[in-house]
Amino acid sequence: MENRKRRLEETAYNYILAQISSGTLKPGDFVNQRELADTLNMSRTPIKSALSQLAGEGYIRILPYNGTFVAYKHEAFGNGEDRL
Repeated sequence: MENRKRRLEETAYNYILAQISSGTLKPGDFVNQRELADTLNMSRTPIKSALSQLAGEGYIRILPYNGTFVAYKHEAFGNGEDRL
């Protein structure tokens, strides 16, 4: 069971990161957890874990009571500071 959960988190992580890297999700875009869960056909729990990991790496900003957004500046986007 734990292994399956981990695979779902990895799937979500890789999908979201690919969306950011390809420019489908652009800096400042709102990240809708429900839409991701529907798209990936999984619950929001692995989505939240993947977003938390991406936030730790600087790709995502989680703003309490406001939502989850793609960060403005990250090494993948070029040099500079986060602005969101």
